[in-house]
Amino acid sequence: MSARLQETDDVLHEVQERFEAARDFEAQWRKRALEDLRFFHADAYNHAQWDSAVYQARSGTFGGSPRPCLTINKVQQHVFQIENDARQSQMGMKVNATGFGSTEKAADVIEGIIRHIEYQSNAQQNAYNCAIQGQVRQGMGWVHVVTDYVRGQDSFDQDFFIKSVPDPRSVYSDPNTQEPDHSDMQWAMIVEEMPRAEFERLYPGHEDVKGAPLSIATDSDDRTDATERDIVRVFRYYRRSEEKDTLWACPIPQPDGSVVTQPMRESEMPPEMVDMCRVMKAQSRSITRPQVEFFLIAGNEVISSGLTVFQHIPLVPFVGVESVIDGRLDRCGLVRSLIDPQRMFNYSASAFVESIATQTKSPWLVDERSIEGYENQWANANTSNQAWLPYRSIDPDTSEALQAPQRLDPPTGSTGHMQAMQNADLQMQMVTGQYQAEMGAPGNEKSGKAINERQRQSDTANYHYTDNQGMALRLLGRILIAAIPLVYDTARAVQVLGMDGTQSSAIVDPQAAQAAQVVLPPGPDGQPAQPQQNLTFEQQLAQEGAILAVNPTIGRYDVEADVGPAFATRRQDTFNSLMQVLQANPAIMAQIGDLFFKAADFPLADEIADRLKPASDDPRLGQAEQTIQQLKAQLQQVGQQLKDKQADLALRADKQRHDQVIDLMDAHSDRDKAETDRMAALGSIAPDELRPVLAALVREVLQEQGYHGPAAQPDAAPEDLRRLPSTNPPGGPIHAPNPVTGAVDA
Repeated sequence: MSARLQETDDVLHEVQERFEAARDFEAQWRKRALEDLRFFHADAYNHAQWDSAVYQARSGTFGGSPRPCLTINKVQQHVFQIENDARQSQMGMKVNATGFGSTEKAADVIEGIIRHIEYQSNAQQNAYNCAIQGQVRQGMGWVHVVTDYVRGQDSFDQDFFIKSVPDPRSVYSDPNTQEPDHSDMQWAMIVEEMPRAEFERLYPGHEDVKGAPLSIATDSDDRTDATERDIVRVFRYYRRSEEKDTLWACPIPQPDGSVVTQPMRESEMPPEMVDMCRVMKAQSRSITRPQVEFFLIAGNEVISSGLTVFQHIPLVPFVGVESVIDGRLDRCGLVRSLIDPQRMFNYSASAFVESIATQTKSPWLVDERSIEGYENQWANANTSNQAWLPYRSIDPDTSEALQAPQRLDPPTGSTGHMQAMQNADLQMQMVTGQYQAEMGAPGNEKSGKAINERQRQSDTANYHYTDNQGMALRLLGRILIAAIPLVYDTARAVQVLGMDGTQSSAIVDPQAAQAAQVVLPPGPDGQPAQPQQNLTFEQQLAQEGAILAVNPTIGRYDVEADVGPAFATRRQDTFNSLMQVLQANPAIMAQIGDLFFKAADFPLADEIADRLKPASDDPRLGQAEQTIQQLKAQLQQVGQQLKDKQADLALRADKQRHDQVIDLMDAHSDRDKAETDRMAALGSIAPDELRPVLAALVREVLQEQGYHGPAAQPDAAPEDLRRLPSTNPPGGPIHAPNPVTGAVDA
């Protein structure tokens, strides 16, 4: 026997044992759940709310005249009250960052991704509603999480889809679970039957598969050979196992010479590092990683199998009321407690109608002489709508006055039957906690607070359904959070859906250095631009072309369920509250006007909110202010550089002038030295030879002083200068001293 065949036999044997264990453990619930479902869907044709023996006796099956068997189904309204309240609520998940490098921004993106998964799966209308119907009607509902290729794209990328399970009784789960949310399930299977043509279309190449596995067929299986050929039973079997590993505290040397200890799995370490840790006797411990295997079984053949990306069984239960008594499981919803009061109501209503039907119609009290000759008209008086009825007022024989015919009082129904109907209706309200005020009937409550308090009492009576829905959503969120890093294992753009329905884009990059960071478009050089470090995260994200990138492999996240009112309801409540605040203090409109219109739900409300928004709230203003500050700093830096440049130029000019002065002084010194040397040489020259030298020297001096007279001195001998005529002879008064009086003693 080959290993492959042995493995198949082992899986089939395991499925057989677990199927029988779950079937025996849940047998009581499965039988009663089917009866509850039939009771809920009872009507005037199937009479499913009547006991079969009572119905046969009243319908005349065993003889006798038929009697009324009315079905006035009030169960549906009580069930719909809970189901429709859940429909109006916004079922969702809130993701929180819980450390190890996680951030709130990354948590918001993961939350938006999960919300987008719900949106593309239409989970609110399909999977969740179907599960809630099973929870309230039969005591258990399920949703199924699967992975599949992205639809509508030629891509190998996969995504998550939340599927509905129409029949909760088709799921067989681990009977040894202890947690209320069944998160510790070690296995579960979905058993469905489909026409063979549909099976061959979905799974071609397996036409020889028999309809039902022989190893699972039981004595109560009423399949015939014809049915065996036309119907195929398919098992979707999940089992959870633990992959053992070792966690090492690996010493990692740092550039500065220090050593940092980092935990690493042995399966992810190279053999050399493992040997080094063993030699260094590094700290270690044994760990396990949960993994889920999937097997698709049809007949006695395993069609496909393999590991999944999940760490929990991807089947999430919506539990109603669950109990285990004497080793027997039982679950129930709201229908179970309404069975007897509903039957009382149907029986009382039928008896009331029967009592009316068996009574005679209102007869006429007449003197036979007064209707003589009009017998036919009076015989049809209760069956025909005649405009008038003739009668004789005088006896034609005796001329005696006859009394006019009189109608007797009509028959009345039994007041006991009416009281029984009212009691049955009251008992239905008592067992469900849904009284007439909660069902829409007018009550004594007048104020909004009183009405809300009455509604809260009804919600409290059935809050276990809402709480169990939140418990299921929390498990679903944990399943998705653990599996997202394994499906989004390459960088891709994803759609993020906000709580208010707004869509945005983000990048999931497992190679990112941080849990959340801002990525800018490439610059002119083709390289990704780096965001400015002195800006806040919101300011960086507000830059043109900026997009948020998250790494789901960094950090740890947890989820909490939100099964409160829908966003539209909360938005309306917020608007009403703000309206009351503004009515009490209209002056505050200047501070919260944008928030008031943002909560409004009429056309152009968002545009009005944008116009009223304070400029300080605009992230672009902060970015502009930051840019202005940067420009001012740059301007100051340029001004300082200009001053430094001017000072440098001034120093250079001063140095140049100093050098010119030094050069000029050196030139004068050289010239003076030359003159000194020349004068020394003149002392040794004869007078006749000295004359032309002196003349040249004089001319040179005159030219330096700016004199441009004759180029040469006359060769004639100099003459005596003639004295000009004057009336003041030499030695006259003009030349006499003029002492200051008192300066010299007389």
